[in-house]
Amino acid sequence: MLAFLPSPILFLLNIILIPLNSVLCSVPIQIFGLLRILLPFTPAQKALERSNFWIYRVWVFNNSQIIRLTNRIKWHISGDPIPHISKSCVVISNHMSWADIILLSCVYRGHIPTTKFFMKHSLIYIPFVGLACYALGMPFLRRYPREKLLKNPKLREADINSTKRACRRLILTPSSLINFVEGTRYTPEKAKAARSHFQHLMPPKAASVAIALGEIGKEIDCIFNTTMVYPHNRWPRKPFIDLLCGRMRDVYADVRIIKAGPENTGDYLGDKAYKHSFTLKLRALWEEKDQKITEILKACGQFPEKAEAPAADEQH
Repeated sequence: MLAFLPSPILFLLNIILIPLNSVLCSVPIQIFGLLRILLPFTPAQKALERSNFWIYRVWVFNNSQIIRLTNRIKWHISGDPIPHISKSCVVISNHMSWADIILLSCVYRGHIPTTKFFMKHSLIYIPFVGLACYALGMPFLRRYPREKLLKNPKLREADINSTKRACRRLILTPSSLINFVEGTRYTPEKAKAARSHFQHLMPPKAASVAIALGEIGKEIDCIFNTTMVYPHNRWPRKPFIDLLCGRMRDVYADVRIIKAGPENTGDYLGDKAYKHSFTLKLRALWEEKDQKITEILKACGQFPEKAEAPAADEQH
């Protein structure tokens, strides 16, 4: 354990070790990803996909060991016990920081198949990592503003097709699709701009997770609803910077298992009644998640910040 070292030294260690780990793992992933395109045979594709997933698990393991080396994190995992499953699954979570990607992988490591993330399209340009994630079949979404989609509905098709391609690969080789349903990281400024009525969350966006469940809902057993909280490293602090500086203290992960079933596998795009009911259920989950975050913050002596609520006529 090197967490006793000064923060600048730990920051230097992390910005060397984590990128180095990413480069060493991403290069073979990109090579195998290219071979997967050049060899369009199912047995070869499955073998290359399994090889890439093995390398990706090495990347996750190495990151977890680097974090353990440089941080004194106390883990608080509550809710339903996380079972060991071999089939594909879907994980939904709130999104507080870039640290979520590393810490969520640590929470579920060894319990569920290799994790994939819904990612903003701009992240594909991150050196090494972006193309490696693309080779692993992670869906890249552009997340156009609502006003732009209303003017040009065809823009939505790119995100829909990306989601469907990722889901088809989940059927080919078991993996876990993680969706940050809010579509962006939470900050009070973003929440106010989005007119969020939640204290600690952005409004959930149902489309991507609903389409994914419509594609593979019959192939999976469960959905993991995860609430991540860093009570001593939340806004206005930067959790990811705190993680790099060895200052991450407590990580809370509340896991609730939702059984996959017909009620979660409808036609979100074509059935207006199902779209409405799914959206309402997702909002109800976010209400519970918001309350859970408040409970954790109170238990840790961190009083929740009162977000400025929009006027009643603006919430509709």
